Amino acid sequence: MSEEVKTYTLSELQHEIKESISEQFPFAVWIVAEINTLTRHKSGHCYMELVQKSKTSNSIIAQARATVWANKFSFISAYFESETDSELAAGMSVMLQVTIAYHEVYGLSLNVIGINPTYTIGDMERAKKEIIARLINEGVFDMNKTQSFPAVVQNIAVISSSTAAGYGDFVNHLETNTYGYHINITLFEAAMQGEQTETSVLDALNRIGEEYENYDAVAIIRGGGSKNDLSWFDNYNIAYMVTQFPLPVISGIGHERDESIVDMVAHTRLKTPTAVANFIIDYNAQFEEQVDSTSSEIFGIAKEFLMSSEMYLNNMTMSIMKIRTLLSKHTERCDRIMSEIRTGLNVRMKEEEMKLNMIGNKLETSPKRLISEHESHLNGIKDLISRTTKHHIEKANEKLSFLEHRLTLNDPRTILKRGYSITRINGKVVTNDLETNDGDIMETLLYDGMVTSVVKK
Repeated sequence: MSEEVKTYTLSELQHEIKESISEQFPFAVWIVAEINTLTRHKSGHCYMELVQKSKTSNSIIAQARATVWANKFSFISAYFESETDSELAAGMSVMLQVTIAYHEVYGLSLNVIGINPTYTIGDMERAKKEIIARLINEGVFDMNKTQSFPAVVQNIAVISSSTAAGYGDFVNHLETNTYGYHINITLFEAAMQGEQTETSVLDALNRIGEEYENYDAVAIIRGGGSKNDLSWFDNYNIAYMVTQFPLPVISGIGHERDESIVDMVAHTRLKTPTAVANFIIDYNAQFEEQVDSTSSEIFGIAKEFLMSSEMYLNNMTMSIMKIRTLLSKHTERCDRIMSEIRTGLNVRMKEEEMKLNMIGNKLETSPKRLISEHESHLNGIKDLISRTTKHHIEKANEKLSFLEHRLTLNDPRTILKRGYSITRINGKVVTNDLETNDGDIMETLLYDGMVTSVVKK
């Protein structure tokens, strides 16, 4: 017969579990979890689903229901909001003080009686710092700040919700600007808070990126909100895409005290949508002011140039008038001089004509006499040249005979014949005993032969 096995009814088992839990957890405990869902009931109660996710796969590894009764929720939510500037919401990591209850029908549940907002703040800051550090390490944190605005901002791509009050203020402010600027606004609808924020904002950025050449800048705007509402922009994927965007991004997400990561990586960060509109208007106004200033400067330069040109032309006109007066005077003088020249030329021509006539008469009687005289003169010169040439030739012959005699006397063979000799060592003529050394071979040239000798001393 088989051994008897102890069995429980379902209620008995549930009762045993309830007793065990009561014994194990007689007092409230602190737990750390993430709020997966949060529902506020009209009665004032708050119902949560708490989960714990795997650090590696982000899958849920533990789950439990939690209830914050109305008498506790009003205090807990007000305390949490005053400390964190955020409302309790799904997606938050929280540290809760709970009592553990087990019901035979409804199972395990947690009753929340307290909360530690410091943990949530620390977790949010830790996650934010990790994202900032990651963007910096990847070298993309300041990339969008290197984008430049065109000279005038005329076409704005806006990422916002069409129902957001901030978007309406932004559009109204641009359309009613005091300068009368016309600025084209294209809305790319996106959720500005909640779990759809990341997906919808990324989708809007992708759509703008496909036709970015049609826009001058991107504005991400929403109205004010709680810190938790605005924390959806402490998102790595949105921030990374902003850093890589080919247009300058202006953020007007609505933070008054804190700065989201999207604010940090955007080209220009402003607090409100209205401030974004003012920035665009002021930017265009600065350009208009520069244009006006440049126009005024050009006008001033042109005016100064025209005045100086007018003065120059006036001076030139006066100079031309003076030149005309001088030309008139000189013309009269030239006419007078030309008249004097004509008169002088006529007189001179008559005088020269008379001289030529006189010369002509002389030429008819003087040539024969002159030829005779010159012929006699030439014959005298001819005789003189003949005598002089003969005399010089005789003198030159005498000088040549004398030089020839001297050359004969100075001929080396004549000198050698008279008993003299020439002594050489190595082909060089020796003129004193200092040029010889013991043992030198010395050649002595005589008139008729040569003697070779050795220097002994």
